[in-house]
Amino acid sequence: MYRNVIRQQNLLTHAFLKIHVVCAVITLIISLIDGNSLNQELMSPENLIVIIFPRYLIFCGLIPTYLLALLATTQIRSQDILIYQSRKVVVLQAIYRLCLTTIIMAGVWTVGTFLTITINHHFYFLAATWFTILVRAVCLWTACFLLGMIAITLTFAAKSKLTAFLISFSISALSFYLATAHIPSLLFDFGSADTNIILIGKETIMLGAILVFVAIMTQIIGRRDL
Repeated sequence: MYRNVIRQQNLLTHAFLKIHVVCAVITLIISLIDGNSLNQELMSPENLIVIIFPRYLIFCGLIPTYLLALLATTQIRSQDILIYQSRKVVVLQAIYRLCLTTIIMAGVWTVGTFLTITINHHFYFLAATWFTILVRAVCLWTACFLLGMIAITLTFAAKSKLTAFLISFSISALSFYLATAHIPSLLFDFGSADTNIILIGKETIMLGAILVFVAIMTQIIGRRDL
Protein backbone atom coordinates (compact mmCIF):
# COMPACT_ATOMS: atom_id res chain seq x y z
CA MET A 1 0.00 0.00 0.00
CA TYR A 2 2.76 2.42 0.94
CA ARG A 3 4.46 2.20 -2.45
CA ASN A 4 1.18 2.57 -4.29
CA VAL A 5 0.25 5.66 -2.27
CA ILE A 6 3.64 7.27 -2.92
CA ARG A 7 3.41 6.47 -6.63
CA GLN A 8 -0.12 7.82 -6.82
CA GLN A 9 0.71 11.02 -4.93
CA ASN A 10 3.80 11.60 -7.06
CA LEU A 11 1.58 11.52 -10.14
CA LEU A 12 -0.86 13.94 -8.52
CA THR A 13 2.02 16.28 -7.70
CA HIS A 14 2.33 17.10 -11.40
CA ALA A 15 -1.28 18.30 -11.33
CA PHE A 16 -0.41 20.60 -8.42
CA LEU A 17 2.84 21.84 -9.95
CA LYS A 18 1.58 25.41 -10.50
CA ILE A 19 0.46 25.68 -6.87
CA HIS A 20 3.84 24.47 -5.61
CA VAL A 21 5.72 26.83 -7.92
CA VAL A 22 3.68 29.88 -6.90
CA CYS A 23 4.04 29.08 -3.19
CA ALA A 24 7.76 28.40 -3.62
CA VAL A 25 8.25 31.79 -5.29
CA ILE A 26 6.32 33.54 -2.51
CA THR A 27 8.39 31.70 0.10
CA LEU A 28 11.62 32.71 -1.65
CA ILE A 29 10.55 36.36 -1.76
CA ILE A 30 9.66 36.31 1.95
CA SER A 31 13.05 34.80 2.82
CA LEU A 32 14.82 37.55 0.84
CA ILE A 33 12.81 40.56 2.03
CA ASP A 34 14.96 41.23 5.10
CA GLY A 35 18.16 40.88 3.07
CA ASN A 36 18.76 44.64 3.00
CA SER A 37 19.00 44.64 6.79
CA LEU A 38 22.16 42.57 6.50
CA ASN A 39 23.98 45.57 5.07
CA GLN A 40 24.17 47.19 8.47
CA GLU A 41 27.71 47.88 9.59
CA LEU A 42 27.07 46.79 13.18
CA MET A 43 26.09 43.25 12.28
CA SER A 44 26.47 40.56 14.93
CA PRO A 45 25.57 36.86 15.15
CA GLU A 46 22.59 37.76 17.35
CA ASN A 47 21.28 40.31 14.83
CA LEU A 48 21.79 37.81 12.04
CA ILE A 49 19.56 35.27 13.76
CA VAL A 50 16.84 37.88 14.33
CA ILE A 51 16.96 38.85 10.64
CA ILE A 52 16.91 35.24 9.43
CA PHE A 53 13.77 34.52 11.47
CA PRO A 54 11.52 37.61 11.12
CA ARG A 55 8.48 36.65 13.15
CA TYR A 56 6.14 39.19 11.53
CA LEU A 57 6.93 38.08 7.97
CA ILE A 58 6.65 34.45 8.99
CA PHE A 59 3.27 35.08 10.62
CA CYS A 60 1.65 37.16 7.88
CA GLY A 61 3.45 35.66 4.87
CA LEU A 62 5.05 32.26 5.28
CA ILE A 63 2.44 30.51 7.44
CA PRO A 64 -0.64 31.56 5.38
CA THR A 65 1.19 30.52 2.20
CA TYR A 66 2.11 27.19 3.79
CA LEU A 67 -1.44 26.48 4.94
CA LEU A 68 -2.96 27.48 1.60
CA ALA A 69 -0.50 25.31 -0.33
CA LEU A 70 -1.21 22.35 1.94
CA LEU A 71 -4.99 22.64 1.87
CA ALA A 72 -5.08 23.30 -1.89
CA THR A 73 -3.15 20.11 -2.63
CA THR A 74 -4.88 17.87 -0.09
CA GLN A 75 -7.72 15.95 -1.68
CA ILE A 76 -10.13 13.47 -0.15
CA ARG A 77 -10.32 10.56 -2.61
CA SER A 78 -13.12 8.35 -1.31
CA GLN A 79 -12.70 5.92 -4.22
CA ASP A 80 -9.26 4.96 -2.92
CA ILE A 81 -10.91 3.49 0.19
CA LEU A 82 -12.82 1.08 -2.06
CA ILE A 83 -9.69 0.21 -4.03
CA TYR A 84 -7.50 -0.53 -1.01
CA GLN A 85 -10.35 -1.68 1.26
CA SER A 86 -8.92 0.44 4.06
CA ARG A 87 -9.31 3.99 5.31
CA LYS A 88 -5.67 3.98 6.27
CA VAL A 89 -4.87 5.02 2.71
CA VAL A 90 -6.50 8.44 3.32
CA VAL A 91 -4.29 8.96 6.38
CA LEU A 92 -1.18 8.09 4.37
CA GLN A 93 -2.19 10.44 1.56
CA ALA A 94 -2.73 13.32 3.98
CA ILE A 95 0.62 12.75 5.73
CA TYR A 96 2.39 12.50 2.35
CA ARG A 97 0.96 15.86 1.26
CA LEU A 98 1.94 17.44 4.57
CA CYS A 99 5.50 16.13 4.34
CA LEU A 100 5.92 17.12 0.69
CA THR A 101 4.63 20.67 1.22
CA THR A 102 6.88 21.12 4.25
CA ILE A 103 9.98 19.80 2.44
CA ILE A 104 9.42 22.04 -0.60
CA MET A 105 8.83 25.24 1.35
CA ALA A 106 11.52 24.55 3.94
CA GLY A 107 13.99 23.84 1.13
CA VAL A 108 13.15 27.07 -0.69
CA TRP A 109 13.32 29.05 2.58
CA THR A 110 16.77 27.59 3.30
CA VAL A 111 18.06 28.41 -0.16
CA GLY A 112 16.78 31.99 0.10
CA THR A 113 18.32 32.43 3.55
CA PHE A 114 21.76 31.16 2.52
CA LEU A 115 21.59 33.20 -0.68
CA THR A 116 20.94 36.36 1.32
CA ILE A 117 23.77 35.63 3.76
CA THR A 118 26.22 34.85 0.95
CA ILE A 119 25.39 37.90 -1.17
CA ASN A 120 25.84 40.19 1.84
CA HIS A 121 29.17 38.55 2.79
CA HIS A 122 28.06 37.45 6.25
CA PHE A 123 28.76 33.76 5.66
CA TYR A 124 31.56 33.84 8.23
CA PHE A 125 29.00 34.28 11.02
CA LEU A 126 27.76 30.75 10.39
CA ALA A 127 30.88 29.30 12.04
CA ALA A 128 29.66 30.68 15.37
CA THR A 129 25.90 30.41 14.89
CA TRP A 130 25.22 27.42 12.61
CA PHE A 131 23.92 25.16 15.41
CA THR A 132 21.69 27.88 16.85
CA ILE A 133 20.32 28.62 13.39
CA LEU A 134 19.74 24.91 12.77
CA VAL A 135 17.85 24.45 16.05
CA ARG A 136 15.66 27.48 15.37
CA ALA A 137 15.02 26.40 11.78
CA VAL A 138 13.92 22.96 12.98
CA CYS A 139 11.73 24.70 15.58
CA LEU A 140 10.15 26.89 12.88
CA TRP A 141 9.33 24.06 10.51
CA THR A 142 8.18 21.76 13.30
CA ALA A 143 5.73 24.52 14.26
CA CYS A 144 4.58 24.78 10.63
CA PHE A 145 4.19 21.01 10.45
CA LEU A 146 2.08 21.05 13.61
CA LEU A 147 -0.15 23.81 12.22
CA GLY A 148 -0.47 21.83 9.00
CA MET A 149 -1.42 18.72 10.95
CA ILE A 150 -4.07 20.70 12.80
CA ALA A 151 -5.39 22.11 9.51
CA ILE A 152 -5.67 18.68 7.90
CA THR A 153 -7.36 17.21 10.97
CA LEU A 154 -9.87 20.05 10.97
CA THR A 155 -10.48 19.53 7.25
CA PHE A 156 -11.65 15.98 7.91
CA ALA A 157 -13.52 16.95 11.09
CA ALA A 158 -15.38 19.99 9.71
CA LYS A 159 -15.39 18.92 6.05
CA SER A 160 -14.43 22.49 5.20
CA LYS A 161 -11.01 23.70 4.11
CA LEU A 162 -12.01 27.30 4.79
CA THR A 163 -12.90 26.48 8.39
CA ALA A 164 -9.66 24.53 8.76
CA PHE A 165 -7.62 27.47 7.45
CA LEU A 166 -9.34 30.07 9.62
CA ILE A 167 -8.98 28.06 12.83
CA SER A 168 -5.37 27.10 12.11
CA PHE A 169 -4.41 30.66 11.26
CA SER A 170 -6.22 31.90 14.38
CA ILE A 171 -4.07 29.54 16.45
CA SER A 172 -1.02 30.99 14.70
CA ALA A 173 -2.25 34.53 15.41
CA LEU A 174 -2.73 33.77 19.11
CA SER A 175 0.75 32.27 19.30
CA PHE A 176 2.21 35.28 17.50
CA TYR A 177 0.49 37.65 19.94
CA LEU A 178 1.91 35.73 22.90
CA ALA A 179 5.39 35.85 21.36
CA THR A 180 5.24 39.60 20.81
CA ALA A 181 4.08 39.99 24.43
CA HIS A 182 7.17 38.02 25.53
CA ILE A 183 5.03 35.13 26.73
CA PRO A 184 6.03 31.54 25.81
CA SER A 185 4.03 30.71 22.69
CA LEU A 186 5.56 27.41 21.50
CA LEU A 187 4.83 28.00 17.80
CA PHE A 188 6.80 31.26 17.60
CA ASP A 189 9.47 30.55 20.19
CA PHE A 190 12.07 30.09 17.42
CA GLY A 191 12.49 33.88 17.62
CA SER A 192 12.78 34.01 21.40
CA ALA A 193 15.88 34.29 23.55
CA ASP A 194 15.55 30.69 24.73
CA THR A 195 18.65 28.53 24.77
CA ASN A 196 19.11 25.68 22.30
CA ILE A 197 18.33 23.08 24.99
CA ILE A 198 15.00 24.75 25.81
CA LEU A 199 14.09 25.01 22.13
CA ILE A 200 14.90 21.34 21.59
CA GLY A 201 12.60 20.56 24.51
CA LYS A 202 9.82 22.61 22.90
CA GLU A 203 10.40 20.83 19.58
CA THR A 204 9.89 17.55 21.42
CA ILE A 205 6.59 18.85 22.81
CA MET A 206 5.46 19.84 19.30
CA LEU A 207 6.44 16.43 17.93
CA GLY A 208 4.33 14.85 20.66
CA ALA A 209 1.41 17.11 19.72
CA ILE A 210 1.81 16.09 16.07
CA LEU A 211 1.52 12.41 17.01
CA VAL A 212 -1.61 13.20 19.04
CA PHE A 213 -3.22 14.92 16.03
CA VAL A 214 -2.23 12.02 13.77
CA ALA A 215 -4.11 9.72 16.13
CA ILE A 216 -7.11 12.08 16.23
CA MET A 217 -7.15 12.39 12.44
CA THR A 218 -6.97 8.60 12.09
CA GLN A 219 -9.96 8.21 14.42
CA ILE A 220 -11.96 10.84 12.53
CA ILE A 221 -11.24 9.24 9.16
CA GLY A 222 -12.10 5.81 10.54
CA ARG A 223 -15.46 6.82 11.96
CA ARG A 224 -16.87 9.54 9.70
CA ASP A 225 -18.23 9.47 6.17
CA LEU A 226 -15.81 11.15 3.76
